[in-house]
Amino acid sequence: MKIFDRKLIMEDGSEYYGYDFGSGNEKITEVVFNTSPVGYQEIISDPSYTYQTVVMAYLLIGNYGIAEEDFEAETPTIGGLAVRDYNNYPSNFRSKYTLSEIMEKYQIPGIYGIDTRKLVRSIRDLGSRKVLHWSTKIGHLNCIF
Repeated sequence: MKIFDRKLIMEDGSEYYGYDFGSGNEKITEVVFNTSPVGYQEIISDPSYTYQTVVMAYLLIGNYGIAEEDFEAETPTIGGLAVRDYNNYPSNFRSKYTLSEIMEKYQIPGIYGIDTRKLVRSIRDLGSRKVLHWSTKIGHLNCIF
């Protein structure tokens, strides 16, 4: 079994353990959710999600990759991405990059393998809060809420 190497630490102290994709940096953001089954490229490049970590309610993300002509803005400014299942092998003929490659290029941390249903319910019931992306690869915690 693969060892967890990324976690989200919520402002209320709850933690969600998973696996790293995208950039491995630590970042504090606001956490929100999106229920769309498609359009993750448009979501990561939508300026309305600037400095927010988006929890994708749909299960599988990354399966059709990234097409250069589908960005909403030239430079993605999303704070982070949290997904249940991540696919790093896109199958779309238009795909030029994987989602992880673009997230790495623009310093966007990602986590997969977490219980997104539980996290979405938490956001729905308790509202948006701060969240810290923390990587065990870095090995230390820079911030306490």
